[in-house]
Amino acid sequence: MEIIRKDKDGSYEIELEETLTISFKIEEELLEQVDKAVKEFGYANRSDLIRDAISEFMTYLDNNSGIKLGKK
Repeated sequence: MEIIRKDKDGSYEIELEETLTISFKIEEELLEQVDKAVKEFGYANRSDLIRDAISEFMTYLDNNSGIKLGKK
């Protein structure tokens, strides 16, 4: 499914892959760190940073844990 969104800056984002929405609880201090990283590293939003962080951590686990998680 293709989703087209207009960002605050007037640019458009086209989402070609289907994604799922999840929710979770996070400590306030960690959320403040996430928000700072979003600004400092130029992410469009928290979701983009968190998605990248999870992807990097999953790659780390796959390469270092002895357990092959693989991809779909």
